[in-house]
Amino acid sequence: MRAKGPFGVGSLISEMLRGMKIETQVKEQTCVLVWDEVVGEQVSSAAQPEFIRDGTLYVTAKSSVWANELTFYKQGIIEKLNRRAGGNVVKEIVFKSGRFPSKKLESPKQAALKPDLEGIQLSESELEQVDATAVQAGEGAEDLKRLLTTALRLEKWKQANGWTPCRQCGSLQNSEDGICPVCRL
Repeated sequence: MRAKGPFGVGSLISEMLRGMKIETQVKEQTCVLVWDEVVGEQVSSAAQPEFIRDGTLYVTAKSSVWANELTFYKQGIIEKLNRRAGGNVVKEIVFKSGRFPSKKLESPKQAALKPDLEGIQLSESELEQVDATAVQAGEGAEDLKRLLTTALRLEKWKQANGWTPCRQCGSLQNSEDGICPVCRL
């Protein structure tokens, strides 16, 4: 008989996440979230990820020169992102030049639009699930724990503020047409 405990629960949750394809989404979003840290300040000031879909990370650079230059470093960036995500998540990066948002300080109006996630409480059950899942990540457990906690809080905030499921993919969105930005692309 196998011993039950946090590792048994963690395995169960990991299997559940895999079955629901959430594990892949968590790893994909980890790659987007750690971009600045992985590529460094100089590159992150010139190129930012837009989204990731089916293993392809779409990155907007502030000029065609930057987009071209980054293609030479693509393989190294992919390896670093995958190492941070804990799996073979990013298979390709597509660099394009385009309108690039500057990383300037936000106005008070912009800051007011951001959700206050610290005020959102998670249930004991949700916290136990986060802990059990994070155990499976090994060395990246703390990063995964922070990511999952933030994701759960954001999900609760969105539901409380009237966000509805996307008509195509089911992720929460708040657009007038009922389709999230990723599906619209």
